[in-house]
Amino acid sequence: MKRQAFWNLAGLLVMGALSITACGPDYPACDDDDDCKNKEFCVNNRCQLCRDDKDCGPGKQCAQGRCEPIPGFCRSKNDCGAGENCIGNRCQGSDDLDGAGKGTANDSTLGGCTIDPVYFEFDSSTLAPASRVQIENNVECARKKNITGLHLTGHTDPRGTEEYNLALGDRRAQSVRSVVTSLGMATAKVTASSVGEEMAQGTDESGWSKDRRVEFQAR
Repeated sequence: MKRQAFWNLAGLLVMGALSITACGPDYPACDDDDDCKNKEFCVNNRCQLCRDDKDCGPGKQCAQGRCEPIPGFCRSKNDCGAGENCIGNRCQGSDDLDGAGKGTANDSTLGGCTIDPVYFEFDSSTLAPASRVQIENNVECARKKNITGLHLTGHTDPRGTEEYNLALGDRRAQSVRSVVTSLGMATAKVTASSVGEEMAQGTDESGWSKDRRVEFQAR
């Protein structure tokens, strides 16, 4: 009888331990992604729909754990209003263009400074020291112009597959975004996207070096 009682007690203890192990935190609290629903992520012990913009897809950004539309996002001119063009996936009117007709965050009447693209080496998303200096200058210029938000668009030269170049353009934009936010601009105010090789114009290294860039637009 004693032996049977012992094994009964042991069985109860094992079942209790398994029950405790199988019982995770109450949703939406979480310890890891397995505690969340399909296509959700565990971030800071809370289930949410995205970790960052990469989880949201084209035209959306990750804001406070939810995928929200990017204001003014476009794929072509047809997505924009009258008098606007789709530049770097953003609808921009004539007031958003500089004298060369390229979308920028510049306005010659404000700040006395310019916000210029950042360039990259071939097949790289690593920022050179000079590029980091340019980002610092751009952020300081944005402050002078009272620009509180930026959209960053990653570009590549035409070599490589379309899929690879879209991913490379995104990595470049995210590299710049990381530095911009580290300089004090609110993370939710800095968005990023990639057009890959879509707007590449170079036909040799001289032109390709200008294709490999991240452009800044005020938002």
